Amino acid sequence: MKRLASIAHLKELLLGMERDLGIDDLGSIQKDIVYAATILSETNGTTVETDEIRKHALLAGVPRSSFFRAMKDVVDAGYLVHSNEKKRSTYSLSKKLT
Repeated sequence: MKRLASIAHLKELLLGMERDLGIDDLGSIQKDIVYAATILSETNGTTVETDEIRKHALLAGVPRSSFFRAMKDVVDAGYLVHSNEKKRSTYSLSKKLT
């Protein structure tokens, strides 16, 4: 029970941090896209490709169609922006997240 209480407190902390960052209005898949893009951008440089985000462990089991709908929502909301690179499916974190 103590471990469950610890997880519950972490979840509560996470919700507060999401509210402070302004991503609390996103759905769970949209948040996972933002989280995966953030993690990947730390390790891969400033830009990430759609396929890298889709294959991230945080998005395992998300159907392809749901992923792309959620990705569009994240981009439309301004959390990810198309990068200036020639690849159409390359994104970077927006200033809203940095």
